[in-house]
Amino acid sequence: MIVSSRVAYLATALLFGGALGSTACGNAGNENATGGDSASGEIGLALNVAGATINSASYTITGPAGFSKTGTIELSNATTLAAVIGGIPAGTGYSISITANAIDGGTTCAGSATFNVAAHATTSVTVHLLCHEAAHTGSVTVNGTLNVCPVLDSVSANPSEVLVGSSLAVSAVAHDSDGAPAALSYSWTANSGTVGNGTSATATFTCSAPGNATLTVTASDGDPAASCADSQTVTVKCSLPGSGSTGGSTIAVYGDAPYGTTPTDTSQTLATPAFINAVNADPLVSLVLHVGDIHSGKQFCTQAYDQTIFDLWKSYQDPVVYTPGDNEWADCHKIGEGGGAYNATTGQIDYAKDAMGNPVDYASGDPVANLALIRSIFFPTPGMSLGINKMPVLSQAKSFDPAHPTDANYVENVMFEQSQVLFVAINLPGGSNNDDDAWYGAPTKSASQIQESAERSGANLRWLDAAFKQAQADGVVAVVVETQADMWDASGSAAHEALYEPFVQSIATHTTAFGKPVLLFNGDSHVYASDNPLLATDPLNFMHPGYNVPNFHRIVVHGSTFPLEYLRVTIDPSANAASSATAFGPFSWQRVTP
Repeated sequence: MIVSSRVAYLATALLFGGALGSTACGNAGNENATGGDSASGEIGLALNVAGATINSASYTITGPAGFSKTGTIELSNATTLAAVIGGIPAGTGYSISITANAIDGGTTCAGSATFNVAAHATTSVTVHLLCHEAAHTGSVTVNGTLNVCPVLDSVSANPSEVLVGSSLAVSAVAHDSDGAPAALSYSWTANSGTVGNGTSATATFTCSAPGNATLTVTASDGDPAASCADSQTVTVKCSLPGSGSTGGSTIAVYGDAPYGTTPTDTSQTLATPAFINAVNADPLVSLVLHVGDIHSGKQFCTQAYDQTIFDLWKSYQDPVVYTPGDNEWADCHKIGEGGGAYNATTGQIDYAKDAMGNPVDYASGDPVANLALIRSIFFPTPGMSLGINKMPVLSQAKSFDPAHPTDANYVENVMFEQSQVLFVAINLPGGSNNDDDAWYGAPTKSASQIQESAERSGANLRWLDAAFKQAQADGVVAVVVETQADMWDASGSAAHEALYEPFVQSIATHTTAFGKPVLLFNGDSHVYASDNPLLATDPLNFMHPGYNVPNFHRIVVHGSTFPLEYLRVTIDPSANAASSATAFGPFSWQRVTP
């Protein structure tokens, strides 16, 4: 056997008998002849040609007088192609053609020879087979195109720092030397905040949360290869409103006002304009905090009343930051506030009605509806305070964890900085154990009440987390927490304060970790107090025992009774007063009765 790279030469020995086949090293089978008979032979081992295995070969014999014979030579266990084929009439001018295909389908063999056959004799014929291998390699014609990819020359932000809720301009300059395959395009993305006009070379970015935001711009010329586009980033700083202010300031803090002793008692409401004028006339005050309860628990929850108070507050010259109290929403269900009472006989709520048969309260005192009303009136623009000279604040409605989408409802939860102090306000109503008392005096809490408490509590705790995290990041000298609830109300029992524990724990834990002064303002219990119930030695520590946090102080602002008063609180970022009845860290205060 002779083999080349493409052609293998296979010599084939065949023996032909005129009437009877003899035995050799092959087997001629599956024969079909127009004349003669078949003969068989013995086989050897396996046949391999140039690395390809051949299992069988086909032959065709033609001769005189139209003789034709076909068959198959089995080679699956042979090492040579040899066979004895019998049944061929004596004569001259015979020819044989042999073809074979390797089992890999890539090698084919073919050959032919002539011979004569004598009677009672065996003719030996050698057929020269040529075996052709399939080509192992091929070629390809390459036609290329050339594209010069775009290059970003510059990316800029102007300015590079803005307040949360504000916008800045970002721009990019790129070039594409060949201007192909398409016109140059831009795409802006950001890891926080929102991008406006994001497919232009010049876009706008609006901060949604404090901290650094990274913007990425990509310039593309339409080439589908991702590696052709060029990208660059620019970092901008989103600052909490008021951050960076280093000078001292003075704020006025009050709550539980105006109050009335009956639904028709308007004495404090009528006294409010003069009170506001006195605060406006205080040359030191630059900010007003109201810690909730804009009417008493003996007055009705009506849209007209809420609007009246809002209209009065329009006269404040300074910014006003207000956190809602229980009386204007959470307790509106109570019959004393014009809501209703559960009827044990009917199992229904008997709502308070006026002489015309209409509900006394807005939405029959439904707390959720009344909170929505408060938000619509007192928080018309998320991220802005009240007052003539409004100031920006960070609202949870604009900066919330996407994993908790209902946090976006809490427009009243805000934070800002002033005089290197971070202020945070949360909607924590007092008087009802964090809104645990069943609405309308029903035997059990409704699904709506359960949902309200769970969503608000979660939002409040996450907002406290965010505030203290920001305080640490900004390196402020102190934190002020503003709530309505008195979580250590001495007029109640510890059991009725128990559901405030998560907030006490949050404030205590964060205050300890912060390591600097934390001051809490609350109303609710009406009687002025200056203390630290998070000290183990404080008389009110039993309400929420187990804490001992010396860098905490709490002030209950006076309210509900005449004369109306506010607390004038001075902030000196450079001061660090020991805790006392009138000073703590950078804070000092005095009660003012106009």
